[in-house]
Amino acid sequence: NRASARAPRVITMTESGIRACAERDASGGPVCDEAADERVALSLSVSFHVGDDASENPGTLHVTTRRLVWFPDDETRGGYDVPFRAVAMHAVSSDASEGFRPCIYAQIEGGAPKGWRMTEDAAAKEEDGSAEDDDPDALEETTELRLAPADPAALGALFKALCDCAALNPDPHDEMHETEDDDDDLYYDESEMATGAGAAARIEALRRFDDQLVVSADLERHVADDPGRFEDDE
Repeated sequence: NRASARAPRVITMTESGIRACAERDASGGPVCDEAADERVALSLSVSFHVGDDASENPGTLHVTTRRLVWFPDDETRGGYDVPFRAVAMHAVSSDASEGFRPCIYAQIEGGAPKGWRMTEDAAAKEEDGSAEDDDPDALEETTELRLAPADPAALGALFKALCDCAALNPDPHDEMHETEDDDDDLYYDESEMATGAGAAARIEALRRFDDQLVVSADLERHVADDPGRFEDDE
């Protein structure tokens, strides 16, 4: 029997991932797009970590209805923003094995922002990855992002704001895929899913995400309050 689940998709995002963002409003927050009815849903003191850089990077994260905007405490430096449609996945992580505080772990479509400092390990990985650029089975490039609140107790509120605002920015490709009835989009069993196009990269990405996923008590309460949030649509 055919499995009803679709194969993982590789999407080339129309909106790039982590982008430089320097413009602030009079209060020091992001300049919102009024034409798109963009509003700030939550602002928190957050340390911003790209890749495996665990050094403290204090600033303020603004979760808007369209994107994540982070500005450093040092106002002479620019910040970054991330459109919600570039956020491939996010979860609560309490894994301290790599030197990070409890945080939101996310995978962002696209590379690290230009000029971002990289550890030697990260630079080596990027150099190794450049050899795969011509591999048609490789996944589109993704970058790991960690958002660590100064107050760990705020992690649940941050996760909820991310879920709520992400829901306001559905992937436009999803509706197109829902109307397709192409057998090529289906895998018939688990073994095919593990050996299809891009399987090695897909399995590695999922393994890393699974390693970061830690279900906190706040998240369990959030799911209990709204059990239908994470169910697949019929």
